[in-house]
Amino acid sequence: MSTSDYSLFGLVSAPRIHEPLAAALHGAVTGVRDWAEVLRAAGEHRLAPLLYRRTREADVALPDDVRRALAAAYARQKAIAAAQGATLAELGAQLASAGIEVVVLKGGALARQVYSDPALRPMEDLDLLVAPEHGEAACEVLRACGFNAPPPHTRYDRLQHHFPIAHRTRDGITVSVEMHTQAFNLIMNDPLSMRTLERPLTAFTVEGVALQGLAPAQMLWMQYLGMRKLAEPLRLGHVADLAAIAAHFDDDVDWPALRRAHPALWNAYRAIHAFTPLPAPLCASLGLDPQRPPRMREIGADYRGWPRVRAGAGIRATLLPPEWWARLVYGIAPTPVSRAWLPLRHVAAFVSQGLRRLYLGPVTPNSFFKTPG
Repeated sequence: MSTSDYSLFGLVSAPRIHEPLAAALHGAVTGVRDWAEVLRAAGEHRLAPLLYRRTREADVALPDDVRRALAAAYARQKAIAAAQGATLAELGAQLASAGIEVVVLKGGALARQVYSDPALRPMEDLDLLVAPEHGEAACEVLRACGFNAPPPHTRYDRLQHHFPIAHRTRDGITVSVEMHTQAFNLIMNDPLSMRTLERPLTAFTVEGVALQGLAPAQMLWMQYLGMRKLAEPLRLGHVADLAAIAAHFDDDVDWPALRRAHPALWNAYRAIHAFTPLPAPLCASLGLDPQRPPRMREIGADYRGWPRVRAGAGIRATLLPPEWWARLVYGIAPTPVSRAWLPLRHVAAFVSQGLRRLYLGPVTPNSFFKTPG
């Protein structure tokens, strides 16, 4: 994509529209030269519904075919979000009846807590967290609700942090559920589980059913850590998530405590602000200038090196990732001195993840790094 396309995606990822941002959106749309590429990338990065909504809010004129394509994508996502919401309500009620505490992770909670419309936050599946001792019983609840929920039967399955993905199709829409017993796979080296949750949890309702998500600071950390994967592409929709969560829970987060606990996440907001304009009150909480985002190179560009390409290919891309991506993923503040050692931090990530993989042992053929998320 071109620099102007990344700029467009950054603007639509902002937590809220205001007059200067609307004016910037008009300019960004004018600069688009390849709408087919923008539409493709918007789908890949899960930003198509936000692109549709934000351009409508800013009264931005789009080419007719682009407007129709985005409207269709939004309508499809609206139907999917409704099916996912109904499933959340059903499973929440059934798990509660079975005496199983459940926490909704990732998009299932974010779409209803921090976005004005669940359709603005596409997701592949619903992620639910239960205690390990309740895992099998929770899967039985899935089966009783008509899901195909296979038990773990391979070494690969047993090394995972969730049971094999369960599926159910109704009215032509398939809803998938990952029943987690911990939030991350072992390669990510984070022990987030029912035993380590920060409480109180955040309550929300779906179709009148009471549900709960992570506490705001832990929600931020989970979303941030979940995108720090060398083997998987960075979706810019996840950057929009971090902006939306922080803006929505600005008054609820103890920012000095978060900075002490997770300095990388604190620093990552410099890169987020460079990509998408953060609201002035949030900038005040983060010590950022709302009018002057940090300057860094290749804003919006993803890492394109190994293991995302064959070994031996893209050596330069492997050793020298985009500055913006490295500052975001590794949480390195934008200073002239830090730019010199960004590649060293990148190599350290290879060593760290690689050693953990060697210790655990490869779990799939020809897949040294990758495990399903």
